[in-house]
Amino acid sequence: MDESTPDRKKAAALTRQVGGDFGAALTVALAYVGDRLGIFKALADGTPMTSRQLADQTRLSERYVREWTATMAASGYLDYNPADATFRLNREQAMVLAREDNTFFMGGAFQYAVTCFRQLPKLMESFENGGGVPFTDFGGDIVEAIERLFHAGYETWVAQQWIPAAPDIHQRLLAGGEAAEVGCGAGQCIIPVAMAYPSSRFFGYDVDQASIDRARRKAAQAGVADRVTFERIAAEQLSLADRFDLVMAFNCIHDMAHPRSVLAAIRQIVKRDGAALWSEAHAGDRLEENLTPQGRTMYASSTMHCMTVSLAQGGEGLGSVIGADQARAMALEAGFTTFEKLPVKNPVHQIFLLRR
Repeated sequence: MDESTPDRKKAAALTRQVGGDFGAALTVALAYVGDRLGIFKALADGTPMTSRQLADQTRLSERYVREWTATMAASGYLDYNPADATFRLNREQAMVLAREDNTFFMGGAFQYAVTCFRQLPKLMESFENGGGVPFTDFGGDIVEAIERLFHAGYETWVAQQWIPAAPDIHQRLLAGGEAAEVGCGAGQCIIPVAMAYPSSRFFGYDVDQASIDRARRKAAQAGVADRVTFERIAAEQLSLADRFDLVMAFNCIHDMAHPRSVLAAIRQIVKRDGAALWSEAHAGDRLEENLTPQGRTMYASSTMHCMTVSLAQGGEGLGSVIGADQARAMALEAGFTTFEKLPVKNPVHQIFLLRR
């Protein structure tokens, strides 16, 4: 075949791939509908229901519910029994789609994606003119989406695995120390950590007021407001030299306007014998290492949210795909003398331990 002539079999294969992606994108949008309207949760106990029964229970239009359940069944999100035309969530589907108390839950991902889709016109303007889409333009939905996306994981991993990987810091917090989180969001990490270390005090910092307000409410609900303080402030503005036994920065450094300055600020506020924990998504340092399904997700998320939020502040636009070598170079540039990628197994994150 002449090299200038397209291979029709390859074109057909790519068409099928794109068609699958198209269907998946529409399914994410409808899964968001099911998440926000409580349809998945109505099926959480595994009881089979017809579309009519489900519509009655959720007080929604049966015709829409019927088409929605068909979509979810075709996507493998619901089980369908043709004998009695019922739909159900099996145990695994319920974990992923209806139960927010486990690390497999993906409702926050649907909310995150749709919230990003809403900003596509502004993102296109940024493609044309530079700059970015400010975090506040994403609205309260992005704050809630990020909280729901990470809360169960942080509740499971941080106090049980990541902090104990630094035994001296773990023991210090058990005895009664002070820890801070930079980019704390709505408290989805620092609140469960505070509950795990009841003798210590915790301080959460973030530049987004809506996130801080939500974090304060969550801390009060959890009964830890007397030990967890939240403040709206950029990390670079903190003047608390040698203050904390531990400073945490989880999945946020890449969002910031000046991530290298933030790392330098973290170095200043951590005690000389303290430590910092920094997490980013699993990634390699070269593009060819990241041409994977997770790499696709991370590059897309970076473009639609993480990178553009940084650029909107006149920032570096680091992006959310950061390998360990790049992270090490940034940490050493910020003045840390020790950088270690912790040998903890995690499906999403790589964890870095930094010491002065």
